Amino acid sequence: MATYTKNVRQYSQKLPPDTMEFLRWLVGAYAKVKKTTYERYGGIGSLGKLTPGYTVLNEMRASGMRQELGMPVVYYELAILDALAAIKGRWGILRDTLKRLAAFHEGFTKEDRTYIYTILKWGSVYEAILQGADYEEPNLVKKLPVDKHRLNNWLRRQTRKRLGRIQVMREACFTISPKAGYSYKNGVMRIAGRQPRRRVEIPLRDGRQFSRQLHVEVKEDYIILMAPVTKEASLPEGWTNEIYVHIGDVNALTLSNGHVYGEGLNKLTDAETERLDSKNRLRNQYRAAGREAIAKGNPDKASVISCHNLGTLKYRRQKERNRARTESFINAALNKMLAEEKPCRIVITHPVKVGKGGKIAKSAKRKLARSFRGFIRDRLQEKCEERSIELVRIPSKGTGLICSACGETGKTAIGNRFQCPHCGYEVASSLNGARNIERKYRLEHG
Repeated sequence: MATYTKNVRQYSQKLPPDTMEFLRWLVGAYAKVKKTTYERYGGIGSLGKLTPGYTVLNEMRASGMRQELGMPVVYYELAILDALAAIKGRWGILRDTLKRLAAFHEGFTKEDRTYIYTILKWGSVYEAILQGADYEEPNLVKKLPVDKHRLNNWLRRQTRKRLGRIQVMREACFTISPKAGYSYKNGVMRIAGRQPRRRVEIPLRDGRQFSRQLHVEVKEDYIILMAPVTKEASLPEGWTNEIYVHIGDVNALTLSNGHVYGEGLNKLTDAETERLDSKNRLRNQYRAAGREAIAKGNPDKASVISCHNLGTLKYRRQKERNRARTESFINAALNKMLAEEKPCRIVITHPVKVGKGGKIAKSAKRKLARSFRGFIRDRLQEKCEERSIELVRIPSKGTGLICSACGETGKTAIGNRFQCPHCGYEVASSLNGARNIERKYRLEHG
């Protein structure tokens, strides 16, 4: 039977002030360790130490930072491993970016691209090129007719340009492991304290107990435990339909049969976009006034502007609240679609990627940054895994401006309406896209 993994949450009861004081201290120390690891091992010179990571652990153990912070080993080493995972992830994203840039580089030949792809695949060779060290070329590139000096310089230049630094997020969270990190006694969770062989009790709202690594988020007077749990998935009885779904911004889900779920999504997102634009414009004016005050030698005025006008805490809370409301709306639409359509297979398109050269307009970036299409895809995938529904993704090419009635090229008119000048067919763009998804899938799969 198929299985899936999901994160479940467990809440603690209201915690006493001394416990919250310890947790806040722990969050601060955890963040300091991660920041130090980023600074020491996030650059090019430490690329060879990241895998498997024992070198970094040993060096951080010998640095004396743990003793200076007075931090238990179980938290200290997990903070280092968390930071290493983030650094490795950033290098992985960078490699993918370089591959995409090479693929669209007009000055590269097929052999040039083969050389770039091979070097990026061989981590030790890539590291040696970045550091200007000697290395043995992989057999695949030894006889390639390419200017290796030019390509190596391109790799160095693009890597330094795009590597950047990992921003340390101000998240009140840490990771904890079983046995050494936490245990249970009399239905109460007990986590490792600051003093050796001393445990801090965390009373929970329910009796669930875990035996795996947990992610802990610290709130104002309680904590949230997040744990990955593996469950069995089975297709509900009677779910035999095949549906074709267009994921959009105006309406969340449009099916080829004409059914719409999450209608009016844009009313939520557009209102929030306008509010954020107005708020950010005002905040930028205050920041400019603060910088001007500092330039004129009046830091007290700049401090007053920052303290009384930006309202960062309220800004973030309202932004998170509005986002949670939109996500709840989308989640309800997905649940309703699955309950009414009873699908065994759902066909959608792959997300549209950035075009040639990887450049995109700023206005489009802002729109994409506030789009919930990615969230819809992620939640749909989770729900399909939970119910053992087959989720099929096809290329999006040919599903946008192609007429689903006659197959000719049409255009999008005002009001997100699709119009075909050849056959006169007019319909909502999302419905035309959903029907094109069905047409394309049936042509390819019969």
